[in-house]
Formats: sequence, structure tokens, C-alpha cells
Amino acid sequence: LQTALNAFTAVLIIACPCALALSTPVTLGTAMRIFGRQRFYLKQASVLEEFTLFDHVVFDKTGTITQNFETDIHFEGSELTETDRNDIKALVYNSGHPLSRSISGLLGGEAFQGKLEEFEEIPGKGLRGHVNARTMRLGSREFVLGEERSELPTQTDSSTCVHVGSDNHYMGYFRMGNRYRPGLKPMVRNLSKRYKLAVLTGDNEGEKENLQRIFPKGTRFCFKQSPQEKLDFIETLQREGARILMVGDGLNDAGALKQSDIGISVTEDMANFTPASHGIIHGSRIKDLHRFVDFSFTAKSIIIAAFIISFLYNIIGIGFAMLGMLSPLIAAILMPLSSISVVAFATIITNLAARLKGLN
Repeated sequence: LQTALNAFTAVLIIACPCALALSTPVTLGTAMRIFGRQRFYLKQASVLEEFTLFDHVVFDKTGTITQNFETDIHFEGSELTETDRNDIKALVYNSGHPLSRSISGLLGGEAFQGKLEEFEEIPGKGLRGHVNARTMRLGSREFVLGEERSELPTQTDSSTCVHVGSDNHYMGYFRMGNRYRPGLKPMVRNLSKRYKLAVLTGDNEGEKENLQRIFPKGTRFCFKQSPQEKLDFIETLQREGARILMVGDGLNDAGALKQSDIGISVTEDMANFTPASHGIIHGSRIKDLHRFVDFSFTAKSIIIAAFIISFLYNIIGIGFAMLGMLSPLIAAILMPLSSISVVAFATIITNLAARLKGLN
């Protein structure tokens, strides 16, 4: 009877699935901490698991794979007065769009003077607000000039233009040169080995030649895309059975990011809250996107290895316990040791793998 009771108790203790239950959260938690140190933040651990399932990568262009500097921006049109600069600053100061932040930097970071009323940010079009008794518009050509007006020729070059108007007066536009982010081409080349790629942009086809030099043959390019058209593109791919990772700027792409299986918002300000996305990545870390994706497969392999270790412990331990060769006291000592060993294995191996992947 004593042997039976000891064996029964030892089996209950050994069969505790603590080590098994800890394998996944410890590995994913360590991986998310590693990503966070690289300025890539995921909303929850399950998103990291989804990284092993998608088969399409869709990029936005402006503010995502491109960046703007103050030296790349200049204003063309009537000379801006101090009042004009102040009122434009009032609009862009309240916007989180990459182009707005670039214009804000050009005009100066100090706060604007006066009162801003009825501010509205229209995705894919621009900004509108009532500032110091005048109605200001800033955004696309059609949004500022109106669909029926044609004072300006259609833009055909590769630069990005943000037009400005006050009441019924057209003031001019900010012209911004496109600079692609450092390390973009190697990242794209690595992703293209495993996934199908696409680029969506609201800009015209003047940048197509440059994009074709960066992205491999077979990449789909869609120009002059509104936010709704970007969302429709994602939905069309999903109806065809695709699983999509979308990388955008978090504003004009909000609908497409939310619809995608994984939506990653690119920002220069990590405090920028983007609820439509599953994760936020700093613009300087876009070049490492393929490393993050590869590491998600590594993390999955580590979880499987930790599961195997846990199962082996349980199978061997239960075998000895059923034969009466393991006392409850020894089983009680081995049970937490197994949990500690699995936690140590997952943590050490995950950090070591991150170092080998260049994510240290």
C-alpha cells in the first residue's frame, strides 16, 4: 500500500504540465523584448506567431519606405508671410502624417500663434481648418484646388507635392524629394525569396522607375491609390486566399492595416498611437524587417524544442514514478527544476539566436 501511494503521488507531481505551459509564453515574451530593444513593438504575443503564416508583403511608399529631410523640401508659389507660415504650422502641428511632420520641421518647431478651429484630417486628401478667421487647406492638388479647377498641370516627376490654399486663394505647394530608407534594397531582396511583394502609393507613376530598381521583377505596383482603394486591394488578395503583412504609415493606410492579417505601422515618433495596426516599428528599423520575420520562425522552432524537452521529462519521470522508483519528495524537487530548466533553455537560446540573427 505504501509503495502504491508513493507511486500514485509521484505520478501526480511529475505529470504537472508547468514546464509545458511555460514554453510558449517565455519564448514569445523573450522575443518581444528583443524586438522592443530594436524599436519594434507588437500589440500582443500572438502577432509574433502570425509572422510564420503570411505569404504576401504589401508596402505603402510615402513615409514607409521613403523619408523626408528638411533639405529636401522647398516651397514653390507666392511668398509666404509670417501669418501664412503660422497658419500652415497650425494645421501640420496637429497631424501625425509623415509629410506634415516634415513641413512642420521646415517651418520651425515652435508652437503656432492664434486659435485653430474645426480641424479636420481627411485620409488620402489632406488637412482643413479654420485659423485666425481664415479657412486653410493643405494636401492633394484636387483637395486644395477642387476637382473642376485646373490652374496647375498634373505632376509628372517623382517628387511629392503638398498644396496649400487659403479660403479661395491658391498659395502654392511644398515640393519634397523622395529618399528611400537606407538598407531598403537588401531587405526587399531577402523578403522576395519567400513572399510575393506589392507597393501601394497615392503618388503618380513618376517614381515607378526608381521603385523597379529596388523591388524585384514580379512586384505589383499600384499608383494614385486612395485609402479605400488600398483597402480594396487587400480584401481582393484575401478573397484569393492570401495572408498579408501590410506595412504603412498608420494614417492613410489605417483601413488597409486593420484589414491585413498583420498590420505594421511605421513611425518616426514611437509615442504615436496607431490603434489600427498590430505593431509599431521605428522608421530606422525597416531595414531589419526580414530579420524580424526570420526570427519569428526561429522562435517557433525554440518553442517546439522546449515542448520536446518537457514531454521527455514527463514521459521519463512518469515511467520511473509508476515503477515506484521515484519518491514523492524527489518528484517534488524535480518538478520545479524541470520548469526552471525549460525557462532557462527558452530564454538563453532565444537570446543567443537573436545575437546570431543580428538582433542583439
